[in-house]
Amino acid sequence: MIASELLARLTRFGRVYLLDTVGSTNDYAFSLAGRKEPAVIVARRQTKGRGRFRRRWFADDDSLIFSLLLFAEPGFPQPAAVTQVAGLALCRAIESGVQTAKPSAMLRWPNDVVINNKKVAGILCEQRGTALVVGVGVNVNQRQLPENLPEAGSLFTVYGQACDKMRLLDLFLEEFFQLLTQMRRGNSQPVWEEIRQRSAIMNHRVEVKTLLRRHLGTVIDIDDEGRIVLRSDSGRLVVLNSGQVRQLR
Repeated sequence: MIASELLARLTRFGRVYLLDTVGSTNDYAFSLAGRKEPAVIVARRQTKGRGRFRRRWFADDDSLIFSLLLFAEPGFPQPAAVTQVAGLALCRAIESGVQTAKPSAMLRWPNDVVINNKKVAGILCEQRGTALVVGVGVNVNQRQLPENLPEAGSLFTVYGQACDKMRLLDLFLEEFFQLLTQMRRGNSQPVWEEIRQRSAIMNHRVEVKTLLRRHLGTVIDIDDEGRIVLRSDSGRLVVLNSGQVRQLR
């Protein structure tokens, strides 16, 4: 059950849909786009959750699973940038929710949140026309993760304490919309500076696999469109807006 006060807070960000089981919260969000109103879709379980490249996303009853339906007006940040902003908002929300900044929540470009090198959350931002959906999955209260996911962790396994999932959602929405407002008022540089500071791959040598090729080099920047700037091993600068990253050192 969700306290009425908390539910009222969530409705400030859009119409709230609380679902028991759904195929995908992102797909459900897009099905509401014709109503032309922002929405927050929260599910206890999803059976067809996906990440980038339609990879299957692990989630269970101890996960926080939600999607946010927005409508992009002219000048609204592109999905790659929104993904980074959502990641920053989630990092802040996690640290507020567990009331500690140690160990820090970090961003592993392009769409993961990691703590102590364990992936605790993923973000999938998709756009169809003006409808923009930000899907988020967080491993919150799992005591253990499946053995076939050695890089996965949860807030409980990292911090050793349970976290209220709906309070975490409220904290995320508050941070996310504050950041968007700050950026739309022309004060985006502090936002991007914190994104760079929280990057788990900044100034590291990485391998980035895209659909067409493989890149090796050192990450030297994340630009204001959410793209990484890679200095390749050959000395060439490469700008990438998506890809699968593996840190080499």
